[in-house]
Amino acid sequence: MYYYEVYVENSVNIYTYKSEEVYREGEWCIVNFVNRNRMGLIISEVDEENLKIDISKVKFIDGKAPVFSIPESLMELMKWMRNYYLSDYPSVIRTVYPGTMKLNYSKKAIFKKELSHKGKKGKEATEALFEQGATKINETDKFNSYMEKKKEVTVATLERNFSSEIIRRAVREESVVIEKKLILSSRKTIGKGLKSEVSDDVVILNKEQQEAAYEIEKGGRQLHLLKGVTGSGKTEIYIHIIKRALKEGAGSIFLVPEISLTTQMTQRLLRQFKDSVAILHSKLTESEKRKEWTYIRSGAKKIVIGARSAVFAPVENLKYIIIDEEHENTYKQENNPRYHTKNIAIKRALIEKNVKVILGSATPSFESYYQAEKGDLNLLELKERYNNAQLPQYEIIDLNSVHGNFSDTLLKEMSKTLERKEQVILILNRKAFANLLKCKDCGHIPVCPNCSISLSYYKHGNRLKCSYCGYEKYFNGKCDSCGSEKIFQIGTGTEKIEEELASIFPKSRIIRVDSESVKTKKDYEDIYNDFKEHKYDIMLGTQIIAKGFHFPDVTLVGVINSDIILNFPDFRAGEKTFQLLVQSSGRAGRGEKKGKVVIQTFNVENDVITNTVENNYEGYYKNEMEMRKLLNYPPFGRLIIIIVSSEEEEGLLEKSQNFYRLIESEAATLIESHKNEFLSEPFKAPIYKINGRFRYQIFIKFNQKNTVKIKNIIRRALRNYDEKKVRISVDVDPVSML
Repeated sequence: MYYYEVYVENSVNIYTYKSEEVYREGEWCIVNFVNRNRMGLIISEVDEENLKIDISKVKFIDGKAPVFSIPESLMELMKWMRNYYLSDYPSVIRTVYPGTMKLNYSKKAIFKKELSHKGKKGKEATEALFEQGATKINETDKFNSYMEKKKEVTVATLERNFSSEIIRRAVREESVVIEKKLILSSRKTIGKGLKSEVSDDVVILNKEQQEAAYEIEKGGRQLHLLKGVTGSGKTEIYIHIIKRALKEGAGSIFLVPEISLTTQMTQRLLRQFKDSVAILHSKLTESEKRKEWTYIRSGAKKIVIGARSAVFAPVENLKYIIIDEEHENTYKQENNPRYHTKNIAIKRALIEKNVKVILGSATPSFESYYQAEKGDLNLLELKERYNNAQLPQYEIIDLNSVHGNFSDTLLKEMSKTLERKEQVILILNRKAFANLLKCKDCGHIPVCPNCSISLSYYKHGNRLKCSYCGYEKYFNGKCDSCGSEKIFQIGTGTEKIEEELASIFPKSRIIRVDSESVKTKKDYEDIYNDFKEHKYDIMLGTQIIAKGFHFPDVTLVGVINSDIILNFPDFRAGEKTFQLLVQSSGRAGRGEKKGKVVIQTFNVENDVITNTVENNYEGYYKNEMEMRKLLNYPPFGRLIIIIVSSEEEEGLLEKSQNFYRLIESEAATLIESHKNEFLSEPFKAPIYKINGRFRYQIFIKFNQKNTVKIKNIIRRALRNYDEKKVRISVDVDPVSML
């Protein structure tokens, strides 16, 4: 007898089942759970002597489920992920395996015996039927002949071919029995009709690109950091190595930080690889995800493009995992399991051994660049733009001497660009019309009832909306507190900039791109294609449009206020601002035409601004590293943020302190802390209330050796903490401090 730990679909725990048949980890099976058949995933085999339950009460596995298994390497990756990120199997499995897991059944009619002619025999039956007409005889004979031949058909098929009267009679006389049967997918038909062609187009690489591609393909290193200036042709290298791998029967995963970029990149990959390309991202429906996953798992598609979760795609004979714009925060999952795509990719490569990882960026995260300096990553550099395109010219504008949102310089440059029939991109990393509203008479500011932040004002629809939980209400023009109509707006968002642009450039066609104006994958596709085809002159948006877009006719980029991220309470604020500015600038002058970038700021002398203009990544990196080393921030120290939350504020601090004491008491005896290593007492999170839950943070900072110890302590504390109505969330290696 074999015993297995099994994850049962839609459950929150792991259960033990038994079988006389051998199962492999990652296989799906059918189990009885609360008197219903459910799908189960084999997590691991358990030795009988290690079971601490009554084995006589352990249920049998009913059989194998008709779906593809999860590969062994991905099962190993899931176990590592659960351990490293202090997560649980149900959350990890739902992340790795796409779509809702359910068994599909259909009603089947199963032939048992011939249907009698109206229940009578011989001459009596014939005479009775003769009186009713020959059609009755014919239908009964036809039914018997059909079912004797088919033996088993769906009820739906039966209803298409025979009258309801004869079907009811057949069931009543037990000529057929109706049973619910599991639908078995035919693996033979998967991928049928797909064209696995490769385009004959030759990707021409310059000398720098050739050297980088050769080092990736032929060099002995497994992990690479490709640092290339914006527009240096990193994508051409990616396509070149993917194409060569595909011709050898190997697959690749291509990751982008935003769904918006999948449209652009998918078009390029489809031109090259036709039906070999699968697409995976969160905007797909559950059935679309499952269909693509099946194509990939069966080997029918060998190239996967997608956002964060595509890193788990079960690509057959995987050779490359490419993470484009690797510095982006969107590669970090915000809910359980809070994994970072980069860590997952590297761990997967190490597990599968023959896989190479390429991290690409013009502005690598400082953690990645530090790993390259140490030799953990192989640094490859592209210092020139592709096809001899020139880096843009910069102009910095001091907003302290500007009235309104647009400086004269930016407006003049926009006018000249539009006169030349070229395109403009404007970036403001704040959506809405106004950041908040305030009453002049009583000072009241409308706040979200679910979150401890002010509501943003949207002029379209006259709405007040929370950017965290989505709560919104109609704004009637009056103060909720005193009824005054003297309301003024504070802060500027993309909606207001759009209105001002329409007034200043009435003949220009303007498109706004932010999470309010772009909701679906079709919206992304339409905007990208329309702007590329010059149906719009000005694209205005949040940081979403600063990431990797290639529009040859864009020759001017304007950053309306570069200080928004810089003022965040986050030790990475400067790094994020630097990356945003360099990436934004990289949208200008990517074709034959020269580009210009106008950056508006209140901090002209700030290191971030000056190093951006001088294109001095290394200099800014060096300064930041000195500060981080002094304070033991990543990459030198490791961070963990624990959030203790509840819908009830009363008693939450005390409950947070109880959890803190579980950790602190054990840490005090097991960990010898050094300078700038600490475990903080609970404090109110910077945003105290989100989505109806009050939140306390416990902030942990240790070196790598002590981080392993503190994780084990946290894991034990989670098992021993049983406060009701309290949720504990653990974020290992957080990218957001809020």
